[in-house]
Amino acid sequence: MSCWEHLGIEPTDDQNAIRTAYRTRLPEVHPERDPEGFQALRGAYEDALRHARGEASEAGEAAALPSASEQAVQQFVELLQDAGRRFRPEAWQDYCRALDQLPLDVLESIDGSLRHLLLSNGPLSHRCAQLLTERMAWANRLMQLPFEEAEPLDQLLQRIAEPDPFDLATLSDWPSVAQVENLWYVRTLEHLFQNRPLQEFRGWSSLHLCLPMPADPAYYPHLYRQCTLAGAALSGALEHYQARHAEQPDDLDILYLLALQKQHHDQDALDLWTRLWLEREMPEAAAWLLAWSAYHAPEHLPLLIMACDRSQQDVDRQYALDDNRLGDGEPAQSPQTLARWLRAADTDLPALARTFVAWQLGDSEWPFLAELFSALDTPLTRLYRQAWLLQRGEAADIEPLLNLTADEHPLGVIVQQGFAYLAGQQLQWLRESPAVQALQHALATPGAALPQALGDNTVARAQMLSWLRRLRHYAPDTLQRLQDVLAPLADGLHPYCLKLQLRLLQAGQPLPPLPAEPEARWQLQRQTLLLIGLLEQPLQWLGRLRERVGRVPTSAEHPAHALQTQWLAADAAPQQWLFDLDEGDALQGLLAAELVSPSVLLGSRRLPSVARIEAGARHHGHELAGDPLGQMILDALLYHDPDLPRALRDQALQRLHGFTGPSTWFDAFREGLVKARPESLAQSICKDNGLPFSTMQTIFESMRTLYQTKPGVPTSGQLRSLQQAKDSTVTPIAVRLAITLLLSRSERLLPRHQPDSLRAQWQPWRLGGRLNRLNFTLQTIALAAIAVPLAGLASKAGNGLALATLLVIGLALIGCQLRRLHDMSRGAGTLVMLLAGSFFMPYIALLLFFWPGDPLPNRYGPPGGRRADAGQGLQARLRQLNGFREPPAG
Repeated sequence: MSCWEHLGIEPTDDQNAIRTAYRTRLPEVHPERDPEGFQALRGAYEDALRHARGEASEAGEAAALPSASEQAVQQFVELLQDAGRRFRPEAWQDYCRALDQLPLDVLESIDGSLRHLLLSNGPLSHRCAQLLTERMAWANRLMQLPFEEAEPLDQLLQRIAEPDPFDLATLSDWPSVAQVENLWYVRTLEHLFQNRPLQEFRGWSSLHLCLPMPADPAYYPHLYRQCTLAGAALSGALEHYQARHAEQPDDLDILYLLALQKQHHDQDALDLWTRLWLEREMPEAAAWLLAWSAYHAPEHLPLLIMACDRSQQDVDRQYALDDNRLGDGEPAQSPQTLARWLRAADTDLPALARTFVAWQLGDSEWPFLAELFSALDTPLTRLYRQAWLLQRGEAADIEPLLNLTADEHPLGVIVQQGFAYLAGQQLQWLRESPAVQALQHALATPGAALPQALGDNTVARAQMLSWLRRLRHYAPDTLQRLQDVLAPLADGLHPYCLKLQLRLLQAGQPLPPLPAEPEARWQLQRQTLLLIGLLEQPLQWLGRLRERVGRVPTSAEHPAHALQTQWLAADAAPQQWLFDLDEGDALQGLLAAELVSPSVLLGSRRLPSVARIEAGARHHGHELAGDPLGQMILDALLYHDPDLPRALRDQALQRLHGFTGPSTWFDAFREGLVKARPESLAQSICKDNGLPFSTMQTIFESMRTLYQTKPGVPTSGQLRSLQQAKDSTVTPIAVRLAITLLLSRSERLLPRHQPDSLRAQWQPWRLGGRLNRLNFTLQTIALAAIAVPLAGLASKAGNGLALATLLVIGLALIGCQLRRLHDMSRGAGTLVMLLAGSFFMPYIALLLFFWPGDPLPNRYGPPGGRRADAGQGLQARLRQLNGFREPPAG
């Protein structure tokens, strides 16, 4: 470049113009930022001045010829523009050797030009560019350059440090345009694969472009791998990985890439992904298997989700009982597994699988167990049973899962392996959990109490209750010890399995021990679950098993057998059967004790016990809150009932004292209830509180009768009125429960007699019995009919015999009258008054022929002349008398 070109002017002898051009160009080059440019501009300025003065310098003459630096730069430009040499490393090596021949000052002068040309050039061979950068040692000189020059150079050095996608020398015979397009496309693919989401790579590779591809065979395995990982279709990739897999069948990387290529070839892909999961537990393998199962085998989906769970819980760590980190040692599901359950809940699954998923998401387990009980015994249902036992069984149920027999189906193999892994975790926790060990130590030590950490609301107590919820059959002594140790805990915390066994033990019907053989164990466990389901969700459980209860096999030694027999014999709807439960029966009483809602207590065909009514008032107080006066009466009746434990009676008294009111009559009314001498409420008060006045009067009268010093039973009329009010939906619920308790107390006070018979009615010597109107009339007529002829015969024999005969007949007639009075709940005193009144009113005795007898049992016996049903209770009899018709049970 001449001096005039540096100054940007035409050749001239005007020195002022030269100086002006120099001053104009001088700000463009700074001696510190661009010393080389400054030196070149200064040299051009001096040469121009010498030319203007007419001084011919040697430098000017030399400038007419290209300098060595200019030749070196020109050679580099030619190298970059030569399509046949630009990608050949040997051509770059030749150029680097030419640079070695240059003096250092010349090499320094062209350094910037070479850098500029390399940075501004298009696609390059990284291998070739590295030859030049290493020769110029630019990596070691970055700190000597200004930042604006060092930054792009550093980026270039980082970029060319990456290897070329293929041997770019193979492009030497291509036209320059084809070289640029090919290298641009290939490097764009590489950039997208390495730095962008894979969907961008798929989109770029799927564009319809007409481009030449490299002729280097070594490039395509790399491209196959990228397209396979990104999910982009590429011809030849499947055949490539099939061939490589045949050569290296144990290479898991090749196996994974082949599985990606075959993911739409169902059976082949299933085998490959199964192997990847079994050998490496690849998360992507689990995701593919779950997606495949959701579409092709939805019945296996929940089992696969459970088997693919790999929780990171450290069950080996030991913590103190009061340490909140104690929960870290308990087996738990991973967040990924929980997300899989949520996705499975939106999948169309069979009933068994659907209810299992719902259980895992926090729903009740009983719908799943109902489906399991009704399903046929197949390998699939056995797997679901084992999945349930993993979470609800004890160690003896889980240990067989460690060595399950091999399954032929790939999904079955995965499930069995996963169950074995989970079984190991569960067994380790059951053996090493500090909470479980503390409970077992307390059970094994006579007189030992439960540790404080297990009694408080802690993680340790939650783990102990989780252990107790597992299905076990305890020995009687262990049950008794458990009852003593767990006594400080609230009754609501006791698992239903433990409650069932404790009550069966009290009833003298303990559960039989579980055998060691898994199938025999399950047969007994299924029967126990049948009972636990009835305790926990009686109406829902029976509704699900309505037609299936009879298909559940039971053994005679298990209490479930008797309950199943009773259910089948009743042949009733679930609700009706529950309403007909007999609390006197050990098993039915066990179930009835859990049914304490007001709707069940009021709908039951038998009067509930006082314990059930108290439990209903305690647990369902929110349903009674709208009737405070009814609640007060109910609590007062509970307090005065002697059959209720003292602690519960005191609680009822506390609730009664908790009621307050602003009215002047309120305190006196409450104190009357406490003393069992309630004051009658005014009709206006009853109306204001929505209470039927006549019913309240009957309640108070019955209460005074039942809870006096010498308790009595209300009259039949009062009992019928109470029953009618109880069956009326107009009566408030709390008042109906109070009436139920009054009737229950009356039923307990009614005397128990053997059923009367027709023969007993015609046995005149039974003066303590009862005689109804019909038999009294017949016997009176019979005595009158035989009295006349006997008296005539006796008079012929003698007056003494006639008098004796008449006396006997008269005594028999008086005995009939006494028994008739017994039927009317009257005694000997009434008979004396009747006989005395007959002298003044001879026809008064005719009342005995027309006055109705007591329809209920009294102290003289049951209603005469009729065989009473031994199982018929007071409520059934009162409803019969009232003509009440029960609504059909749902």
